[in-house]
Amino acid sequence: MKPATRPSTPYDARWKMLAVISLGFVAMTLNWFDIAPAFPAVGTDFHTDISRTAFLISLFLLGYGIAHIPGGMLATRIGMKRTLVIGLLLEGLAGLASGLCQNYLELATVRVVAGVGASIFIAVAFGAVSVWFEHRETTLALGISGGAAFSVGAAIGLFLWSYLITAIGWRAALAIAGAFAVLVAVTLALTFDTPAHTRTLGGVAITLTGLRESLANRQLWIYGVALLGGYGAYFTVSQLLAGYAVSARALPTAWASLLSAVVGLAGIPGSIIGGALADRWQTTRMIVIVPLLLMAVGLALIPVVPLALLWVLAVLLGALDIFSFAAWAAVPARVAKVRHENIGTAVGLMLTIAAVGGFVVPAVFGQIVPHSGYTVGWLFLGIVTAATALVGLAGRNSAGSHQPGRGGDVLDGEAELGGVGVGIDRGGRLG
Repeated sequence: MKPATRPSTPYDARWKMLAVISLGFVAMTLNWFDIAPAFPAVGTDFHTDISRTAFLISLFLLGYGIAHIPGGMLATRIGMKRTLVIGLLLEGLAGLASGLCQNYLELATVRVVAGVGASIFIAVAFGAVSVWFEHRETTLALGISGGAAFSVGAAIGLFLWSYLITAIGWRAALAIAGAFAVLVAVTLALTFDTPAHTRTLGGVAITLTGLRESLANRQLWIYGVALLGGYGAYFTVSQLLAGYAVSARALPTAWASLLSAVVGLAGIPGSIIGGALADRWQTTRMIVIVPLLLMAVGLALIPVVPLALLWVLAVLLGALDIFSFAAWAAVPARVAKVRHENIGTAVGLMLTIAAVGGFVVPAVFGQIVPHSGYTVGWLFLGIVTAATALVGLAGRNSAGSHQPGRGGDVLDGEAELGGVGVGIDRGGRLG
């Protein structure tokens, strides 16, 4: 008797879906990073210093962090396609609204809303790629979408948008990026689909079993914490390295913008190579941890290397973080073996944990620099990146003996959720 096999997905269909999801990543990160070259103009208009402008990064990541899990649960309930569209549409509308902001408080509020939209989109987008590429080339596909496409959007926002801001003003430039995201959201609504064998991705009831599988898995927590420091450090470097190069290294503004773009562009080869190696070697733990430790060393070297080598560090820092991220994003599917309908919530949990670093690390950096200088600030980034990366040593490389769909290495408390007893009917629904 032949063992049962899962139906395969059409080869051309999955690459088409990867293309449209990748376009969504470009739009998402464009609206994320386009605020960075606007910092000088925003500071002039709203009379803010570096600590307040740097806090705009943290505010985006605040919204980005709080909505990952609700976004994943929304995808479980109403379906993957609708949730992808809602997330990107919300971020795009927030980008459009940025053009109307007349004070710092309004812009800060809009950035939180934009972060919420990006949060909803990204967790489900990673889940969509993991489902379409379930049987092969998983981390390569995640590297192309969540790494290369992510980096393209970041580079466009950090570099090309600086020229657009100079030409037409920061409000109009941010609004154009928002309009692009809205257009891509419409494209997703018209073209995105899920594999024929994944009926649950159209929306199912949220169950306690599903929540346990996606929220109480040790591996998701371990890998989430492992990226926490590097996650925050990457966003700090990509958006504030240019300001450091201008003020501390006397680099011309135009060259400083290019320096930021280099950080983003370096993620393109980094993500593809990292994804391909993770598929080939199946060594999730080392491919996540080693690049983060090397990144920590590079961060600490920023204030001491000659200006010419600062460009080399920009390449390495951008490549190493995204190299690691491709394998990291595959953990719910490859290591935790979360079921299709719950994978968005599982990715959401990991991103939420990492987003703690995304919110706290830039904010702390912004406080350190005015009081202790950039040297201490970069050293802080290196230490926190290395410290959290080492937590990943407790993670597994694969699901081992745990069965797919069982949530893998689940934390204690099978009859409880967060220590509170919950009734369950025969269908596993919350009651």
